[in-house]
Amino acid sequence: MEPIHLLSLPLHANPQRLDPCVCREYVALPLNKTIIGLWKVAEAISYESNTKLHPYELIGHDKEINALAFNSSKSTYLASSSRDKVLLWNLMEDCQSEIKSELFFSNPGDATCICFNNTDDVIAIAVDCQILLLKSKLGKPFAVLEAHRSMITGVKFCPHYSSTLVSISDDRTFCVWDVVNMSLLYQSTIIAPAPLISLSMNLIKPHVAIGSADGNVKIFDLTDGHDFRALANIDVVLLLKKERNNKQKTQNNTTSETTVINRLKTQNLQELGSEDILTSAESSESILSIQYAYFMQDRDNAPQCLPSLIQTSGAGDIIGDKSPSLCIITSNSCIQLDVRSLEILQIIDTHNTIQSRSFNGSKIIGSIAFAGLDQCAPLQMIAIMGAMFDKTIDLITWTLMETKVAEDTEKLDFLDETIISVIPVSPISDYSPLKSDMQPFVCTDTVTKGDVATGKKKLTTMNQPLTFKSKIKSSGYTQAPRTTMFKPETSKAKLLGIGNASTNKSTKQKVSLNKILKTNYDTERGPPIEHCDTFVTDSQTAAILNLNFAGDGNGLACAMSNKTGLLLKVPFSKQTYCSFTGHDGAVNAMHWSSDNSLLLSASSDKRACLWSKTGGDPLMVLSHTNGNHNQNDTSQLSSQSRGDSSRFNKEIRNAQFYFMGKFLLLTYGSVLSLYKYYVTPVKDEIKRYNSQNRYKLVSSWETPSSSFTASTAVNSFLSYIVVCATSGRNLEIYDLNRSILALSFTDCHSRPVHCIAINEGSCYAPQPSEAYNVIATSAHTDPIKLWDLRTKTSIQALQGHLNNAHACQIAFSPCGNYLATGSENKTTYIYDLRKGTYINRLRGHSEVVTSVAFHPAYPLLATGSLDSKILFYKAK
Repeated sequence: MEPIHLLSLPLHANPQRLDPCVCREYVALPLNKTIIGLWKVAEAISYESNTKLHPYELIGHDKEINALAFNSSKSTYLASSSRDKVLLWNLMEDCQSEIKSELFFSNPGDATCICFNNTDDVIAIAVDCQILLLKSKLGKPFAVLEAHRSMITGVKFCPHYSSTLVSISDDRTFCVWDVVNMSLLYQSTIIAPAPLISLSMNLIKPHVAIGSADGNVKIFDLTDGHDFRALANIDVVLLLKKERNNKQKTQNNTTSETTVINRLKTQNLQELGSEDILTSAESSESILSIQYAYFMQDRDNAPQCLPSLIQTSGAGDIIGDKSPSLCIITSNSCIQLDVRSLEILQIIDTHNTIQSRSFNGSKIIGSIAFAGLDQCAPLQMIAIMGAMFDKTIDLITWTLMETKVAEDTEKLDFLDETIISVIPVSPISDYSPLKSDMQPFVCTDTVTKGDVATGKKKLTTMNQPLTFKSKIKSSGYTQAPRTTMFKPETSKAKLLGIGNASTNKSTKQKVSLNKILKTNYDTERGPPIEHCDTFVTDSQTAAILNLNFAGDGNGLACAMSNKTGLLLKVPFSKQTYCSFTGHDGAVNAMHWSSDNSLLLSASSDKRACLWSKTGGDPLMVLSHTNGNHNQNDTSQLSSQSRGDSSRFNKEIRNAQFYFMGKFLLLTYGSVLSLYKYYVTPVKDEIKRYNSQNRYKLVSSWETPSSSFTASTAVNSFLSYIVVCATSGRNLEIYDLNRSILALSFTDCHSRPVHCIAINEGSCYAPQPSEAYNVIATSAHTDPIKLWDLRTKTSIQALQGHLNNAHACQIAFSPCGNYLATGSENKTTYIYDLRKGTYINRLRGHSEVVTSVAFHPAYPLLATGSLDSKILFYKAK
């Protein structure tokens, strides 16, 4: 809904240009130097142009008014301050008689801001660099707080902790005070290059938002034990420019039919007209006023019975709840920002024409010098703004845009092919590439004639025995040696590095493992934060690039930069492992098959290899784009028959099993390829060198960007969706059932995405069906972003870790409550998706943490780094 200009206040009002005082029921600001004007919001909204709206005049000050504030509970009191006194006005008496004032304090000085505490019995008033804590009927302040070095511009009490007070100042720092103990809890460093001029408290979580004069908004966490950490750093000027550029690109690409998602709207590019193009943002935007806005949660359809049978997860909770919004008034616009995703929902340009009830149907406000706003209804904001170059003061209202919530699965049309879901909602199409199948190899060699009765082949010249006798005398090799001689170790298990545990120990390990795997994932134990084990690889210079647990939790695959892969066996404390050698470049990733018997590795040597989990030579090498006919046939005829199948010309970024192991997915360069394959079940040590393992190209898709930077897909259950990131900073969703690009998120990050994770859970930790549609992306210098494929929106941004140069891996926990990521400050961050911030930083590495993986069966986290170490953490 478009904004509506309600009325303009008298030209002589607010001569000192103080920040207006706005609440749900009232708007207050000085009419002149000593008289306060009070307007009812309800009367202003119902105001008609043919009538006059007169304010209530509050008379009681003798000197110039310099600060105003409503109480924090029900807006029944108004506090006003001048040099000589602080007055308290009882607004409940406005209908019966003249509003009366009560002297609260005398001679406070020149106040810059004022606020009530949560119980409305204490008033904090800022005078220059000090904060005076006042109580009624006391002749002097009961506390004076001093720490700032410049004028204090804002004070607010925390609604969650009654004794916590937050103050901001022109010295570009903020302070957190304990008013009960009269102590300073925390003083920040300089957090902005410009003075801090506005702040707002979150009523749902103990968060504070602080705005600066250079157009930045920073959100900090006041929760006990979180060390007042920064949750978000929002560059409003950059967001406005990004919005303008996206709209201009939309206008220039009107001939394209590709569906593009920009924030909340799903449209075809041809449908966008010139009226949708936003005006350019000014290069300078001061945060004049900020306020949190809240929405009614849809909980009517939530079942009230059998709560223990309902599967929950953090990923499902954040897409089921409506996130609060942060409404911001800058020098040239009004902005609604989603708090979780940090995405702009709507923009009101004050330089554009606004519908008005009193100025011939339209009004242009222009640049803004001072402002105040508040939420006056569940979906409505009201703001009062003073023009920068005029004496006009305008009152406007606008309707908030709700954040989208994922629809219930029961309400979806399962035959609608336009629905994008990780869990399939439609059957496989008749022409789908997923119906392709690989048939076993049939031998076509001619059979030599022989004895039909015995089935033996006829002996040829080249197939004769070396002797003509049926029995040959032994040379003595089978007799026992006369003396003890050196016996080399010929155990295959030892040669492959698997280890030689005793039968009793292995049986006990299998029994204990089976006990663990028969139980569900224990979500009540919390995240894995306690260090329990360390594994050091043989090579001290190899970086751990990727970690991946098997679906049954019986192994951990490690991709390393020294051209090898490792497989760690359970229990990991026994240090038993198997190595995979055969690549000529760094191994980028290793993935398990659905039955946990095979491994697929991708490497920078432009090859992918298929391995048995027992080690040895690769079962199959994927080196050609269209497939192979015979892996070991190097004859000239075979090479000619493969003339149309060129080798991979780019490094393989990712290779994984897909569709429960039926296909192989590879991304190299700008191509996404789907292969079918067949592996012969030959276990003979001689015949395995003449294996008939084959793979063949089914279909491929190419991105308009220069290359794919990351890709992932679900293999633990059937899914049509493949998620890819491109060098053009886009996120592309492919539906392989329909063989199309189904969805594209443009400008997802400021840099290309280097890691994607899907919240696919595990067979030991079921989640709500809508939670599987949550994916996470990570890019350099950007927060981790969570996306909902159903609503086609960004739903959360996670900040706190350091990732500027290395490709740090991210991973969802099987329960869907946590997300782990590596960091360049040698720690691992575990984010709680329900809280929107990290809850633990795991230490132990001496280098950058590059890879993380959660165990599918119980709370266990594996982390790898550049120091060739793998650390394991368990829940307490």
